[in-house]
Amino acid sequence: MRFLIGLDDTDSNDSIGTGALARELCARLERDLGVVPRGITRHQLLVHPDIPYTSHNSSACIDVDFGRERDVLAAVCRDFVLALFHPGADPGLCIGSAEVFAGAPLAEFGRRAQREVVRREQAEALGRAHGVLLEPLGGSGLGVVGALAGCALRATADDGRFIALPGARQISGAIKVGALLSRLRIDAVVDATGKALAPDETLDTQGWVRPELRGGRVLLPVERNANGWSVVRKKPGEGDI
Repeated sequence: MRFLIGLDDTDSNDSIGTGALARELCARLERDLGVVPRGITRHQLLVHPDIPYTSHNSSACIDVDFGRERDVLAAVCRDFVLALFHPGADPGLCIGSAEVFAGAPLAEFGRRAQREVVRREQAEALGRAHGVLLEPLGGSGLGVVGALAGCALRATADDGRFIALPGARQISGAIKVGALLSRLRIDAVVDATGKALAPDETLDTQGWVRPELRGGRVLLPVERNANGWSVVRKKPGEGDI
């Protein structure tokens, strides 16, 4: 079964941060439970004075295949997050099957979290209504909002940037587009207009292969500069969780 695991650490300055937490948790799940990771995506949520965050208010979603019950997965996730808890953080955990998050109400919740302030109680009520595991794991527990929103946005397949994709961090320097596509689960390498590059084009990855989810496809955005094609690095104001 395919599961989505949402995390929002709502970091303290002493915590490892949501992205690092997600990557380390995924590695633990792969090692201890044998999950098969599909990737981890970063989802940008609303930046607002009424929302506590350390830098950019983003959440992460771990996408995995797992052949056992959700509670087995949850136990390891819960213990891992609690073991790394730092005072001042407000972590939240969300877990459910990918199909659960595919419905319109949860997708709309994810979009709302990107444009308005959403209360913890609203997230918890929606989670209960759809049978999603949603748990506060310290502090105010406000991280449940981002954790749920991250899973919901990931399920749309139309939001987020991969901060981990099997094989991506092993690629650096220049590579042919065709070779890149053969090594990673990427649908296309595209320019600013959305046009796909030909397989024989050469791309400078700069050691930063972070595809995006757009319209149900995994796309790697690139731009042309004086030296040829290069990946588009993070957008202004974004963190690389």
